Amino acid sequence: MAHLATKRFNYWNQLAVLIGLVGVGLIIGGVIALVLQFIVDLNAGIKMSTNPAQFMDRLLKPENAALLRWITFITSFFMFFLPTVLYALICHKKPFAHLGFKKNNNIKSAGVVILIMLAALPLVSALQDLTTLFPWSKATLLKFKLAEDAYNQQVAVIARMDNFTDYIISVVVIAFLPALFEETLFRGGIQNLLSRWFKKPVLAIIVTSIIFSAIHGSYLGFLSRFALGFVLGWIYYRTGNIWLNIIGHFFNNAFAVTAMYLFTKGGKFPDPSKIDGQIPLWVGLASIAALYGLFSFFNKVSEKEIDQPGVELIMPGVEPTNQFYS
Repeated sequence: MAHLATKRFNYWNQLAVLIGLVGVGLIIGGVIALVLQFIVDLNAGIKMSTNPAQFMDRLLKPENAALLRWITFITSFFMFFLPTVLYALICHKKPFAHLGFKKNNNIKSAGVVILIMLAALPLVSALQDLTTLFPWSKATLLKFKLAEDAYNQQVAVIARMDNFTDYIISVVVIAFLPALFEETLFRGGIQNLLSRWFKKPVLAIIVTSIIFSAIHGSYLGFLSRFALGFVLGWIYYRTGNIWLNIIGHFFNNAFAVTAMYLFTKGGKFPDPSKIDGQIPLWVGLASIAALYGLFSFFNKVSEKEIDQPGVELIMPGVEPTNQFYS
């Protein structure tokens, strides 16, 4: 459940604090990433280029997998996780409780969340296939596919798995850390704030899901990530428990990492975009029915956890006013 800002920050000020910290974190993470690249190039006797294209081409070589993992960790930590924690510390009386880091967790709820994420996989895949059927121009569709190829190339390098140890590393770097960092910002920070501000939780989930999908920079995967964001947003809205979101997000990513590991043959890493295969649209639509049933069951299982995270908890001795909430 959300807590009132301790220093009487209104919602505009809370948003400004969060955005400002995210911006600073993005700059710090970027600078550290450049320093790491400079050190690696210096040790290799390579003159570092200021050309972004040359920088990425060199970074996306298989031998730079460890470096790319470190860069991914550092940038996501400083952009997503640390700013949100600092925002909560600055603006709220009980920062970690406000974000949803609950001490008591329901194992049954976590199990249902995993089933929900499994049921969502066909829908996510079908939405990506559906996106390619939109009446895009050839030039636009080519641009989208090139961007998708670049993203998949980065994933392929980060998730380079020559053995089981590499698989475990990939699970941590691609599955767990993004789940922890991204859910803290998007659900614990942004959705939580917008839900209390708008007084319309579903609208807050939609807006947050749009931002969540857009930040990944995937055109063809926009609808897929929006749907995933909506599912995760609904889980957070019903429970206010960020751990359930982290579990759901983690297993969604872990399914993909495991599939890539199992499909790796002869040391040749598969194209991440080819793993899901073509899932018929009707299967994706059928998964909506499965999701509805699972969410109904989830509401019953997690009934004691539901605490309306979009409702502000009034601090003792503080009288709520329209001016404060504006």
